[in-house]
Amino acid sequence: CVIVASPVEGPDDAQVILTGEIKPVVSQFSPSYSLAVNLVARGAGKLDVAKDLVRRSFAMWEKQQREESIASARETYGDEVNAVLLAVAHDRFLGSLKDTLEAQLPRRSSKKKSTSMVPAILEVLSDRNLLKKASKSYVGLVQIIDLEKSTLKYLEREAEVMDGVPLSEEDGFGDLFAEDSSHIQSEMKTQRKRVMKSEKELSSHVFTAMAGAANAALARSDPEAEILRAALAAARQRESSNDLQTVTADELTTFAKSAVSRKVRKILKKKDPATNSESLFEQLDAMEDSEDDSWEDMLALTKVLEAYGCMSSMKDADDADFTTYELTPAGENIGILGFDNSLWCLVAMGGAWDVANESAELDEFRTAMENIGSDSDLWFSEGTGYDDDDKEAGASTKEVVEEMSEIPKPQEEAEILVSLLRSLTPSELAGYVSCLVSDGSRGWSTNVVESFQKLSGNQQRVVQSSLLSLERLMEVQKKFSVDEASSKCQLELNTCDVVTAWADGCSWNEAVQLSGAAPGDLARTLHRALDALRQLGNLPYHPVRATGAVVQTTSSGIHSDIRRLCRDAARAMDRYPVKDPLPFDDDDVGIEDQLDDADEDEMEDGIENAPKDDGNEPNDASDEMEG
Repeated sequence: CVIVASPVEGPDDAQVILTGEIKPVVSQFSPSYSLAVNLVARGAGKLDVAKDLVRRSFAMWEKQQREESIASARETYGDEVNAVLLAVAHDRFLGSLKDTLEAQLPRRSSKKKSTSMVPAILEVLSDRNLLKKASKSYVGLVQIIDLEKSTLKYLEREAEVMDGVPLSEEDGFGDLFAEDSSHIQSEMKTQRKRVMKSEKELSSHVFTAMAGAANAALARSDPEAEILRAALAAARQRESSNDLQTVTADELTTFAKSAVSRKVRKILKKKDPATNSESLFEQLDAMEDSEDDSWEDMLALTKVLEAYGCMSSMKDADDADFTTYELTPAGENIGILGFDNSLWCLVAMGGAWDVANESAELDEFRTAMENIGSDSDLWFSEGTGYDDDDKEAGASTKEVVEEMSEIPKPQEEAEILVSLLRSLTPSELAGYVSCLVSDGSRGWSTNVVESFQKLSGNQQRVVQSSLLSLERLMEVQKKFSVDEASSKCQLELNTCDVVTAWADGCSWNEAVQLSGAAPGDLARTLHRALDALRQLGNLPYHPVRATGAVVQTTSSGIHSDIRRLCRDAARAMDRYPVKDPLPFDDDDVGIEDQLDDADEDEMEDGIENAPKDDGNEPNDASDEMEG
């Protein structure tokens, strides 16, 4: 094992890696939009292949192994397993409480009053014998208090009865009743002192202090409190409870009695000495906490893809397993792209939108905000520093808006975004694409306002328009409960200016100075942007694309003009040191060859799909090729 130091990792980190706990292998399988599209295509439009893949995943295998182990233990030992698991859960909660108090002890060192009972609590939690004795003494005190209070209530009732007996001066029993009443009052006074003394002893008991410390720890919002609350939920027999921030001293005595008891553990040892109750509890805990929902995630992704016109269902069915899907051009694009969230990247390029209008509530909210009087204009107003070219681009875009009064709002936003993207130069588009794939490298500026001000006017309008599409996609993903790992949509502006400058022809030294980042981080950012542009530029060519007032039921995929801009931007960025000067294989195909092949494919597709000109109607495909 060789560990190399870096500016942020030193010898201490290496020691932790070498001597730290070896964590078990845990499944990290999470379906993505690209995976969902490819599995649907491989299953000839059905979800059988996708379901079989999820069934064969490592996470499902782990869950099946746990279920078999727990079922075998229950079959062998019956209900006695439940008693053992409950005892282990109680012991774990007390252990978690001990760890939490030990972690908080240094932070309380300056507060003398708050640390008076913490060492005593830790001492009791660390010694099973002391824990057992303290638990018994607390239970005994509770019983004594109950007895003293019941005696006091009896005396109070006797006093009430005597006070209710009518006595006259001629009656000879007056002195006798007065003497008895005085005696009862004296006994009541003595009994109240006993109750107060017992309550004082109970309030100063270590288990009372333990309950107070536990409640204070449970009320915190740090990771240690999360662990403690999870342990408390398990100790309460995994019953659903809204109150996981309060535990009583009586409940702690129950946990302590169960934790120190050896009776339930001896039951298993008699039948099988090799039985490990801790291992059984860990398997049960993992089985319940890590429920595999990969198939539900896959279905959620499928619903979002259908809503965004990337696939269409061929028949209506209540069960998704028997629904047949057909991929649209946008769906084919997503299947080819290799991004973490390929749907978002295609949406940000204007290639897909919410054709099913699943985000209608978002439009209602925006309309309500506009009615209040807020200025929801899509572009920046005059006086923001735009030049004449920027104003002309904004005017042409507003003309597009006026032409699309009849189409749904999501499609209108997509068409506006496409119009804005087509107005970008290849270098500006390269900078925008880098915002979609940036990994937030160290050394970049984190000031969003500052990064936004560095963009050109065209880029600012594109970013503003894409934010509307981002908000709409997040709303639809939330509606269908898409997993957080699959629904992440990023738009990092901090790398846009340097990528734009590099694609515009600046030198390497100028790029390093402009970014302020380490050369390695800059190279990785440029490589990611170049790879994204190459993927977008190599997408299949679709010459037919409806625009204007035509309502589309499916998404059309990336626009051919934007595809061409991506190829031009990739060619501009593909230079030293981003371009590899020493390829490993002489047969490797360079990016220029790949993009040239894409150009040839576009020409062939354009000729094959071009409609015949009858002399009356313009040839849209030919005009588009000439443009």
